[in-house]
Amino acid sequence: MVRCPGAAETRAQRGREMPTLQDVAREAGVSKMTVSNVLNGRRDRVSPATIARVMEVVGRLGYVPNATARSLSARRSNIVALAFPSRAAGGVTPLTNPHDSLFLSEVEEHVTQAGLYLMAHSVNSVESTANSLRSWNVDGVIFLGTRADEVAALQAAYDAPMVFIDNHGTLPHISNVGIEDRLGGHLAGRRLVEAGHRRIGFVGPRFDEPGVVRERHAGFVQALAEAGLSLRPEHVVHCNAGFDHAVAAARQVLAAPERPTAVFATADIIAAGLLKGFVRAGCRVPDQMSIIGFDDLEVAQHVTPEITTLRQDIPGKARAAVEVLLTQLAHWPAARSERRVLGVTLIERESVAPPPADPV
Repeated sequence: MVRCPGAAETRAQRGREMPTLQDVAREAGVSKMTVSNVLNGRRDRVSPATIARVMEVVGRLGYVPNATARSLSARRSNIVALAFPSRAAGGVTPLTNPHDSLFLSEVEEHVTQAGLYLMAHSVNSVESTANSLRSWNVDGVIFLGTRADEVAALQAAYDAPMVFIDNHGTLPHISNVGIEDRLGGHLAGRRLVEAGHRRIGFVGPRFDEPGVVRERHAGFVQALAEAGLSLRPEHVVHCNAGFDHAVAAARQVLAAPERPTAVFATADIIAAGLLKGFVRAGCRVPDQMSIIGFDDLEVAQHVTPEITTLRQDIPGKARAAVEVLLTQLAHWPAARSERRVLGVTLIERESVAPPPADPV
């Protein structure tokens, strides 16, 4: 998906003369040359504060420059890409996960406000990704859903600013925006322990390498250990982050020996699927089974009972990703890597209660 030049035109601009470069300069209190430097990628000559002011005016006035002329003169396309795993790579239809679709929407808004155009691109491999980025002459990329071991190969394959989302790789020169995943898992485990549960299950995708799920699992296990408990292998169920996958996983949870009285799901879409699966099987939530999710998506409030969950600021994560990428673009190739970590908060709703007096 590429936003074509002119797509950012607002209703207010229709029927009247389009704003000019001079209008932007006058409104921002800078020279036309400064505006031109900002829009044409010569941002090393302009302070970050001035860049932000110019781009704010560009977005507010709806100024649409001649993208073709800009690209030729600056040797830039003014296109940034959001790359995410394809169905073949991730096992789930791209962007059907509410987290990912909300993240894409927020990124698109902030990229457009910066006067750039967004291309959303599903990827199968490092090689195909690099080839696609080269063919579009993409100025920079935000990567969603990458593995820790893919970072070095992606950086070697395409020389451009890159920002990774929720990547727990340990390479020193990587710009990443993520959240406190381990803390979130710990808060979930502690909440279920405090409710009185002693047999607690874990449901989420497989995690054979560093990543979001492994971090959430580690924090969860730590909280159980602090209470003198352990996570039994038979109480761990793996499923992809999709609603139907989670409905099916509920049967596995209920079939476990000495089945758990509570489960921590690594995503709200999984928690919602588990809830439906439990109800279908005649297991009442939270009377017979408590559930905690992760993300605080709308689906957590659209089910009955509403799901207790860990809130992450997805719009804030998208905004931070675009900010980091814009900084990289302004100072490339001398840009420094940047890591940002956003917090998480436990949101109490209706899906957690003390364990039943006579658990199965």
